[in-house]
Amino acid sequence: MSIKVVAITGASTGIGRALALAWAKRGACVVLNARSESALGDVAREVKSAGGEALIEPGDVTREEDRVRFLQRAKLEKGRLDVLVNNAGRGYYGTSRTIELADLEAIFQLNVFAPLRLAQLAVDALTRTSGTIVMMSSVAGVVAAPRLGAYAASKFALEALSMSLRAELRSAGIKVVVIRPGPVDTDFRANSVTTDGQPGVRPPGAKVQTPEDVAEQTVRAVSRGTAVVETSAFVKLASAVSRHAPGAFRLVTSVMAAKKSE
Repeated sequence: MSIKVVAITGASTGIGRALALAWAKRGACVVLNARSESALGDVAREVKSAGGEALIEPGDVTREEDRVRFLQRAKLEKGRLDVLVNNAGRGYYGTSRTIELADLEAIFQLNVFAPLRLAQLAVDALTRTSGTIVMMSSVAGVVAAPRLGAYAASKFALEALSMSLRAELRSAGIKVVVIRPGPVDTDFRANSVTTDGQPGVRPPGAKVQTPEDVAEQTVRAVSRGTAVVETSAFVKLASAVSRHAPGAFRLVTSVMAAKKSE
């Protein structure tokens, strides 16, 4: 499968940057979006050094005009779009009983509404190339741990929308790929909303992945048309236990919640 033009949100750091470089090594043009123009410029230079082409389009994907301009960059300058990667997102750590509704709405604006709207805007272009929509989900898209209720709710919603989109867009030749990482060595936790001053959750037994590992798995999934990728043994185990041994999973999360409240 020849990938020529890839649009990536949240491309200035972490998994987004790693994705840009992974596709650059394969000779693709990557259209990079994030709020920091200077950080995107740094990534663009790395992309060119890796053998790819980079277009930067800074903006906030929670704003409609920025979403439209981002996708138009690929359509106008390259005349096509092969892959849309909805990678931008933010975490939220705090008990569900203390969630501020305004904060929850902001998380959904970025983690749910923006990916859905970008997918809607990209459908026509992706239909012409039999392209792919990548949704960057999380282990929290299938399990909800203590203090992760708001974030998990956003990823559960993204998973549901992705499932429906996959079925609805199949006749147009568009594939929908969902990626479920666990803990990744990025600034994700540091940049998350935290309501109680405690650091982000890192479940016991969860080994931290590199963003490059997640990126390579994502690129392979797009090439193969894989519907869902759980990127580590920890994610696969947590997902399986929640489905097949829900009682045990409830007990584990209850113990985790009790420890956090001590």
